Amino acid sequence: MEQILSTIDFETNGQGFTDITKDLNNWIQHKKLKKGILLIFLKHTSCSLIINENADINVLRDLSAYMNAIVPEEGFYPNNRTSKKIEYLHSEEGLDDMPAHIRTMLTSNNLSFSVVNGKLEIGLWQGIYIWEHRTSNKSRSLQLHAIGDFHLN
Repeated sequence: MEQILSTIDFETNGQGFTDITKDLNNWIQHKKLKKGILLIFLKHTSCSLIINENADINVLRDLSAYMNAIVPEEGFYPNNRTSKKIEYLHSEEGLDDMPAHIRTMLTSNNLSFSVVNGKLEIGLWQGIYIWEHRTSNKSRSLQLHAIGDFHLN
């Protein structure tokens, strides 16, 4: 049993989803991981890692619409029935920054997967995505930690 640590970088195109499933499987093939565990950590606080359906784009659209509804960009109204809007205090990096931090907190910045026969063991209709919560393009880094059996040849 061996371990490999590596970083892969991605460019996102503003708010939305970047499918990284193929990139991860390519990394597994390149590193010759036969079977084991792949731990993935997204090194940022304003985007998320998710696993979700990859067959119908409307799933991702609905997820975005729902997230935008529960975490509005320009403040929020409390649930205690007052009508006074609360604006975010943190805005140094733009109006989209604090909502992005909240959206990340509600989702995840790490995932783990089994690797079987040199590929991710995920469902037929599942994809792995970086969910960008900022409005502008960003460079994002994933830390990968693979533990398992590697081909030696």
